[in-house]
Amino acid sequence: MVQEVTKPPAPPDTVTLTINEREVTVPKGTLLVEAAKSAGIDIPVFCYEPRLAPVGACRMCLVEIEKMPRLQTACTTPVADGMIVRTNTEKPRAAQSDVLGMLLANHPLDCPVCDKGGECPLQDTTFNYGPGISKFIEPKRTFPKPIPLSPLIALDRERCIMCYRCVRFQREIPGDEALTVIDRGSHSEIAVTEGRDFNSPFSGNTIELCPVGALTSIPFRFRARPWDLTKVPSICDQCSVGCNLNVEYRNNTVLRLTSHANPPVDDGWLCDHGRFTYDYINDKARLTTPLIRRDGKLSTATWDEALDLVARRFSELSSVGGVISARATNEELYLFGKLFRTALKGGATDYAPRSAPAVGPFGVDALHGSIAALEKMKTIIILGVDPLHDQPVVNLRLRKAAKNGARIIIATPTPNDLDQVAAHVLRVPDNALPTLAASWINLIAGEQLYDREYIEQRTAGLRAATERLAPFTLDRAANETGLDRAQIEAVGRALVGNGPTALLFGRKQAAQPQPGDQAILNNLGLLIGATNDAGVFGGLVTEANEQGAIDLGVAPANGGALLGGQVPSALYLVGVDLHSTGQTALLNDLEFLVVQDLTLTATAEQADVVFPAVSFAEKDGTLTNLERRVQRLRPAIHPPGEARPDWRVIRDIGKRLAPADFAQPSPLTVWQELAGAVPAYGQLNYATISNGGQQWSLPTVGDGNGGGRFSFHADDMESGSTR
Repeated sequence: MVQEVTKPPAPPDTVTLTINEREVTVPKGTLLVEAAKSAGIDIPVFCYEPRLAPVGACRMCLVEIEKMPRLQTACTTPVADGMIVRTNTEKPRAAQSDVLGMLLANHPLDCPVCDKGGECPLQDTTFNYGPGISKFIEPKRTFPKPIPLSPLIALDRERCIMCYRCVRFQREIPGDEALTVIDRGSHSEIAVTEGRDFNSPFSGNTIELCPVGALTSIPFRFRARPWDLTKVPSICDQCSVGCNLNVEYRNNTVLRLTSHANPPVDDGWLCDHGRFTYDYINDKARLTTPLIRRDGKLSTATWDEALDLVARRFSELSSVGGVISARATNEELYLFGKLFRTALKGGATDYAPRSAPAVGPFGVDALHGSIAALEKMKTIIILGVDPLHDQPVVNLRLRKAAKNGARIIIATPTPNDLDQVAAHVLRVPDNALPTLAASWINLIAGEQLYDREYIEQRTAGLRAATERLAPFTLDRAANETGLDRAQIEAVGRALVGNGPTALLFGRKQAAQPQPGDQAILNNLGLLIGATNDAGVFGGLVTEANEQGAIDLGVAPANGGALLGGQVPSALYLVGVDLHSTGQTALLNDLEFLVVQDLTLTATAEQADVVFPAVSFAEKDGTLTNLERRVQRLRPAIHPPGEARPDWRVIRDIGKRLAPADFAQPSPLTVWQELAGAVPAYGQLNYATISNGGQQWSLPTVGDGNGGGRFSFHADDMESGSTR
């Protein structure tokens, strides 16, 4: 007897349909095009992009659905239980061929000179679904070409198929509506909105979104074909977000940077600063050999000469300080710190540029939560930061949260890009933001507007903390901010009762006097739920690996001035030009200066020894972004001349001073040593780091046995003490 196998029921909130005789189960609300994709069935599209709202403009995705009289667009049709769909029968295939024929009616046959050639969806779709012979014999329409929409983007108007991806991106994602459609019907054209410039900080994304080569990169135009390029995945080093990108090069020259989507971090987007900042890598003025000052002038030297001199002078001098770039890899930061801890017997180290110190409620200086979690927040408070300027792609995530219904509250000294999507906007001087936050704590704690069960089970010292903050009333906040008291109160009440909640602030806010203690921000975060499991809380770092520098203890514990205010007799700078940062006081009265950099900067011109450094496109290692995610940099091209990776230069100096401690043969071995020395990094898996990255875990809190309790800080709030 053959036993019948009972098919298990589909999970709840799913529907089951049939596509091309294949049964598919997907979540309710899934669009048909995505359902097909999940089953490995291709439905051709042009206008559809999963990160944009569907419009069904191009009609390329027409499919046959049983019991429906006409073909339907798969990109706008949600699935239904029992739906029977066919994508490969005569009707949809004939319709797809006709659509392609019409799209190609005026499309120029200039594939050999089009920058999109070789990676063009129109080419690929025409080969798979298009007619072999055109039905149109009329002359094709032509336009002047190219039309520069901006210094970065050119439009070849005759190639455009009016999919509206570029217009929809600008409207839906950054929200600036810089592009629009003019005229109607067959005369419709993409253009810059009247009275506007196409100066969006995210304009380069339209190049990748364009499916036909109508929008092209002016810096890349005609410089190479896609098949000429070698593509290496890496990490952008222009800010602390850590967006993933591809370094694309030919003949050891970087020709373009393109997005390499890592959705938890960047959602597949790049800002223009990250996308187009690469000319410095190819700069002919790059340093190629070590330089030593002889008779008052810098002259070429061998590596051994330069390294021997640096090691000898460092060992002779009484105090050596070191400042390293906040773009350096974790491996470089670790070796740099180790050089000073061991070989140089405790010389002062720091990183630059450096934000003010800020220690969070978990006893570690790091963001609680994640970038991806921001889009799920219901309430987001922005205090004194401008993500569009400092973390551009995070700004897109915050806009996405607003689109999802989040209530955004802005308190900044100057206009903010998020003002236009915010529920409440307060213009507050930087030095008054802590007082404002303290007045909200008084309001929320005094009227017990917080989650009492959460606070009482997990915190201690609430009464003492709020008593200390008693002077910071709503009236005082109104006086210091210049705002209306009722407005401050209304916003304070809006901070609670609608979670999950995020509280993001400028790190300098954690060091503001009276009462500017980090404790104020910690306490506010606790009261509004930003530090619970679903929330996001933290002072945003700005540099590519500033979080790594904090984690590895490169900065002095007391913060404040560079090198903690110490004045060394010798200074070692890695990737730092003190002239550009306005911190030249450190260069006064130095006996010996070593600079490691890409070019001969103003600071390097004063050095006794100069080492040629490498760019992010030439180094191997890891970076830690603002959400504690460690990701992998990979070398794409070879450094110019005799330039060596920074980790190797630091190691070779250390090897001359303490041979047993500096025998690491590769960045991987440095990582392994680092992971053994830093507990947070010891949690991480290098394979995972290399494939999308991994966040190190924050300490566990609230173990149910009285351990791991948060503490409200009640220390001398008036004097602005830091914890």
